[in-house]
Amino acid sequence: MNLKKQTGLEILLNAIQKQRHSAISPEEVEYKRRMSDIMRELKNLVARIQDIKAKNPETFPQELAHLDKKSFASELGNIISELDARLKKPVIQKMSQKIVDYIIWRREVSIPVIHELLVLLPWWIANVPFEPVRTLRDLGLKYILNGQVLPVQLVWKELLDSKLVYLGHCVCRSSGIADDLYKNGLVYTFLDEQRKKVLLDRFVNRYKSLVKQHGHLPDTDPKYEKLCQKLLYDQKNHAREYCLEQLLTSTYGSWEFLPVLDKYTPSWIHSMHRNHKAHMIHRELAFELASIQYLARGAIFTTMKIFNLPYTICTCPPPETGGGCILTNWYFFGGSNNSLLPNTQMFGQYTNDQGQQLPCRYFTERRNRTCVGCGCDHLHEEPRSFEYLLEQADQIFLNHNRR
Repeated sequence: MNLKKQTGLEILLNAIQKQRHSAISPEEVEYKRRMSDIMRELKNLVARIQDIKAKNPETFPQELAHLDKKSFASELGNIISELDARLKKPVIQKMSQKIVDYIIWRREVSIPVIHELLVLLPWWIANVPFEPVRTLRDLGLKYILNGQVLPVQLVWKELLDSKLVYLGHCVCRSSGIADDLYKNGLVYTFLDEQRKKVLLDRFVNRYKSLVKQHGHLPDTDPKYEKLCQKLLYDQKNHAREYCLEQLLTSTYGSWEFLPVLDKYTPSWIHSMHRNHKAHMIHRELAFELASIQYLARGAIFTTMKIFNLPYTICTCPPPETGGGCILTNWYFFGGSNNSLLPNTQMFGQYTNDQGQQLPCRYFTERRNRTCVGCGCDHLHEEPRSFEYLLEQADQIFLNHNRR
């Protein structure tokens, strides 16, 4: 008889399956429902084991040749000190550095199956039917992982200010927690065809401008250069395939912006790159992609932070596309005040004359919580006007080129 050798994760799956079948009391109905969700995620993880590949042999550009881990360890040390002021500083420093080495510096952490285990663990805990887990979840979101909402205007500026920009895979999408490309069988957008074409033309025209200026497309991985060439070919030939949906489908999953800026730790780019999960794209093309995500799909941009240190700009799925991702789902449906930290910078939250925070006035699925400040200029007559937002984007681009 042939016996298949089981992995530790498969043994865990079987154990959980047996537990599900043994839950027969009425009190455990909700438990069984939640466990089915956890089973789904564990099965996704088993399927993702194949992502473990040989290390990417490509070298980094000069901008990423030297990586500094001290700032990350310092941030972690500050948090540990806040939790217990009696701890000795040298001990905190040593402990922080060790944790840093294992959390973000090591290549193993960004292997999708491991990355998903770490990031999705709080989600699984939150699905266990005990009230104390809400407290544990909120502590984890406050001190370990959360997202600071960035208005699209700051996203545009940070992408243009970056030395280089990478696109990285999104763990919520790769794990299946978020499946937001389609809605009702179609690639999700809420714009008419004319406005979608405006956005796609801007992207392709930006590509043509870069090639004309440099003689080639600089600072871009071949996979994205080939995509640009295909879009340009379809544009010239008035092909039916020339549509915004083609661009969205071709880039889906890799919707995290990884800017090379002092604000963001380069350690995560380093780890993702070694696992073939981060690919360079020119900052001006990233700039147009951000416009597409915001104007066509209503994305919520967040500065993802681990132990209070920013490491990526995530294009978080909003709640209207399948319920959102881990952070947006917790905020809009789980009542967490720590998963999404609302924007308090330019174009902040929507408030009344008395300063009281109000719900979103444009997306019905977001009206159960207060506005997160995704980029609407609430003093303008039409804050989400397509033309007005593109005027803002063009002005930011113009200001960048004047420097």
